[in-house]
Amino acid sequence: MAKTDGGGGQMFAHRIATLTGPADVQWTEVPEPAADGGVVIDVAAAGVSFADLLQTQGAYQMRVPLPYTPGMDAAGVVRSGGDGAGGAGLGPGRRVAVLVPYGCWQEVISVPPERVLPLPDGMSFDAGAAAPLNYLTGLFALVRRARAQAGETLLVHGAAGGVGTAAVQLGKALGLRTIAVAGDEVKREFAVRCGADHAVLSHSWLAAVRDLVGERAVDIVVDPVGSDRMTDSLRSLAPEGRLLVLGFAGGEIPVVKVNRLLLGNTGVLGVASREFFEQCPPLVTELWGQLMELWRTGALADPPVEAYPFADARGALRAIADRRALGKVVLSRAAVVRSGRGGE
Repeated sequence: MAKTDGGGGQMFAHRIATLTGPADVQWTEVPEPAADGGVVIDVAAAGVSFADLLQTQGAYQMRVPLPYTPGMDAAGVVRSGGDGAGGAGLGPGRRVAVLVPYGCWQEVISVPPERVLPLPDGMSFDAGAAAPLNYLTGLFALVRRARAQAGETLLVHGAAGGVGTAAVQLGKALGLRTIAVAGDEVKREFAVRCGADHAVLSHSWLAAVRDLVGERAVDIVVDPVGSDRMTDSLRSLAPEGRLLVLGFAGGEIPVVKVNRLLLGNTGVLGVASREFFEQCPPLVTELWGQLMELWRTGALADPPVEAYPFADARGALRAIADRRALGKVVLSRAAVVRSGRGGE
């Protein structure tokens, strides 16, 4: 993660001193981070996620000491470092992405070499910042946890959000028949543009899915929403189907009656990707290689992003809080201030 004990110059960073939500995120001048054996990167874009929103409110499972700079993924250009162990070939001038616990919402970061990932020349910095957290989570969920096989049927809740969009695009890339569940017509159409074979609205979604594929015909459910959807998700599963729990954006943590699993020969699998990545760092590099190969072959399209000016973290977080975002929200050095939305 970024260190801020001084690298010689000054930069701007988003800082959080109190866990009171987006309104108190401050864009302020601070010393550049010291290298301290890490790779120093000039940040071009940084990802914004629902987890970041929860973290600013003190509601995320991982607590960080105050004050801190949010941001778990970013993309940019290596300024120094990266030629040693773990960073071979990622020296000065290389385009890279990073995945860290926090610290990316600042102009310069210093991160351990093992957290630096090569970014292909043809992928934009905005897309590169959108990929590490959500798309590695999606790949971990589908390939590692669910053992997805081409031809299986995938159902994705919250399909227009950052994690949901990643799951829809990855489902298409992996040869799955993908059904998206979205909250309104705009989000439903967006999910189809992202590659869903079918998309249904969240109200009465189970009946709509049954009309499409029949009863108990879904092999994998990706659920970052939680709340009251879990029971119907289990009802949708085919024998040996898998329900992947990625989060609880709906606000309520549901309870599973395990007799449903017994009688249906189904399973509920937790997907805590970041925690697993901390325990098994080489898996990040392995999955990133698989992800970039899907992208290089054209099976996986660029992540769709909503870019906000780098100084406008408040606006980016509000878009997520208000459920207005489509795809991955990023803070971008290339984005311009749009009408009606400014910086801090």
